[in-house]
Amino acid sequence: MRDMETYANNSELLKRCKDGDKSARDALCSENMGLVKKIASGFSKSGAAYEDLVQTGAIGLIKAIDNFDISQNVKFSTYAVPMILGEIRRFLRDDGLIKVSRSLKQTALKGARAREELAKELSREPTIKEISQKCGICAEELAYAFDAVREPDSINRAVYDNSEETFEDRLFSENEEEKITDRILIEEILSKILPVERQVIVLRYFKCKSQQEIGKMLGISQVQVSRIEKRVLERLRKKEFI
Repeated sequence: MRDMETYANNSELLKRCKDGDKSARDALCSENMGLVKKIASGFSKSGAAYEDLVQTGAIGLIKAIDNFDISQNVKFSTYAVPMILGEIRRFLRDDGLIKVSRSLKQTALKGARAREELAKELSREPTIKEISQKCGICAEELAYAFDAVREPDSINRAVYDNSEETFEDRLFSENEEEKITDRILIEEILSKILPVERQVIVLRYFKCKSQQEIGKMLGISQVQVSRIEKRVLERLRKKEFI
């Protein structure tokens, strides 16, 4: 199976990598880019370009390769997932995704100065039209510039007043990370079991079918379905797949 081949390749390449083999390090990166892409796809709604997420995740993969301890009884993919996730989270948290031109910034700065002067003169917040007349810039252009340079809500700001929950908590909750990690683990498990076992597990736990319904669909008895399900779950409890 492809997964077992990957596991064997990782083990051999990691040993060579720790001995200073640069070609093994490159091969490890290539071998595990599929894992990076799976994790990156979990952040598809973040607003960042998929290619940027993959490149950032690859940095996490390289760090995982460099820091992995082959003496520990831990599978490399299990070790790499949180490091890749962490790198992508850091990228989304720290890197601005909106690039504003210098001319727009200058327009917004000129408008901001006019707004400040008018606010003092009028003792109230001036309108866009008043600011436009003050600085000699058309209202539409001024409104666009203000919108372009507006600071997005800080992800460290509380979602509600007097609340400890921040936008970062909402965007990058542990539950979301767990979903991504669980999905990768499930795909890994499904790749290691027999086709009929895979069908039973998918139908039972992802399609919410009863054992009787599965039996009819696969042409086997409900008892056989039950045995297959129990066998896979028992192997999972014993962590045979990890």
